[in-house]
Amino acid sequence: MKEKKVKLPKKIKIHKSFLSHFDGLNRFRHWFLGGTSVTRSIFRVSAAWQGIGILGTVLGGMYVMSAFYTGAGEFVIRVDNPANDTLALCDTPDFENPLVVLKGEAIPKADNINVFDLPANVTEQDGAHNGKDYIAYTFYLKNMGVLETDYQYTFSIRSVSQNVDKAAWAMVFQNGKQETYASMGADGLPECQFAEFPFPFINEAREPDKQQKALSTQDMGRLTEAEMQLKGFESPDGIYQMDTVPFAADKMIMSGRRDGLGADEIDKYTVVVWLEGEDPDCVDDILGGHIELLMKFSY
Repeated sequence: MKEKKVKLPKKIKIHKSFLSHFDGLNRFRHWFLGGTSVTRSIFRVSAAWQGIGILGTVLGGMYVMSAFYTGAGEFVIRVDNPANDTLALCDTPDFENPLVVLKGEAIPKADNINVFDLPANVTEQDGAHNGKDYIAYTFYLKNMGVLETDYQYTFSIRSVSQNVDKAAWAMVFQNGKQETYASMGADGLPECQFAEFPFPFINEAREPDKQQKALSTQDMGRLTEAEMQLKGFESPDGIYQMDTVPFAADKMIMSGRRDGLGADEIDKYTVVVWLEGEDPDCVDDILGGHIELLMKFSY
């Protein structure tokens, strides 16, 4: 009897994916995605943390670059909305190189000084001209347009540590007229100080009578008996009191508005900042602190 031949089924042709040609990678894919395993779980967690680490490094690098670009740690002066092309800044009144951002230099180690230590010609040098223990910058703002324009300005604290701002005094000259700013005193009154001689820059004060007053026995102002003993004053007669303008807000030194800047007209600014040794908040606790400043002009 003849044996019947059994036909074998035809082989099914399998179409392999591109990934399947790479056997090691394919096995890794199934190992990583399929099933449950303590090893695989640990690997997934590690991969996630690696991803977070990489992302953090990228963001950190972007932050550093951003800080460098904006001049962190320096005195920055800038014009908002530069695309308007109306206001421009320059270190010199000739405006050969008009800009929208100026950057002063930081002082690595500044000691406290007194307003009497500031040079009398502090407004006569253009650009950044820091002294040993003070920041000074003279710059110019010009209306580059053909129409009269108004602008607002703010002078603020970008960053501060260890309450350095409590002892920082700022003198801002606008077209030769100055006002002196300081943080509000702990007693809720504007900071002031006393001297046996008239204070400097009074002739340039915007409001001289408000910034300085001559004291007498009949009008001792804010001079107390304790202050007299501390200063060694024998009498209030012939003593001068200098008052400051309190900061406009917690981190806002001052703000204002300039109306009617004509076409091609230029405003001159000088900003001086120092740690005032006569300020009660100028104590050892602020050692090692820092302060970063921003002056901004906007339409």
